[in-house]
Amino acid sequence: MKYLYDLHIHSALSPCADNSMTPVSIVAQASAVGLEIIAITDHNCARNVRSAVEVGEALDVLVVPGAEIQTNEDVHVVCLFPDCDALDAFMEKIPFSELLNDVDAFGEQLVVNSDDEVVDTEKRLLLCGAGISETELYKLAARFGGVAVPAHVDREAYAMPAVLGGVPEYYKAVEFSAYGEGMPGYEDKVTITDSDAHYLEDIGKKRNFIELPERTAKALIDLLRRE
Repeated sequence: MKYLYDLHIHSALSPCADNSMTPVSIVAQASAVGLEIIAITDHNCARNVRSAVEVGEALDVLVVPGAEIQTNEDVHVVCLFPDCDALDAFMEKIPFSELLNDVDAFGEQLVVNSDDEVVDTEKRLLLCGAGISETELYKLAARFGGVAVPAHVDREAYAMPAVLGGVPEYYKAVEFSAYGEGMPGYEDKVTITDSDAHYLEDIGKKRNFIELPERTAKALIDLLRRE
């Protein structure tokens, strides 16, 4: 079966995302534009994922638990997991920076529940590199049943090819940005194209389909791991 997807969406937890990007609004917008599989991938934090999964179950949108981790090389990697428990266990093992957020400089970092209520703010600045390398991150994601996918490899900023000179062969999938034309050299990998949405109107703006045997997070992860 082919499913319409968008696997790189930021919620209001990410300081660079609009405050309208609540779990309820994201999933409702995804449903409205026909998306069947999405992932909430906030910077270095996953505190809005469970709410989004809950809303997704109500609106028949599969929300894959995830996060976008910034490594100590300043590379962005989208990490996806079969369930929220696996994601949370993975996140607990990453040594994140303890620098505090400056709301005036970087924006709010809102934790929002499935009733669309702001219940907390994340105090830790989420726009810092974590104390983990991309190699360590790849292994850690696999340890918890997930997959690590180099983000927006066709960009210059925070992209693995631009920063490190290439993508190591142990990655079986890479992500292209929504409005790029892709790039050669990844014919041997699974490629996905995501919005990296920070605003509601960007969710699912480009129509991308993925073929899976069933609409589950495990089936998606198996494909991205080539298993």
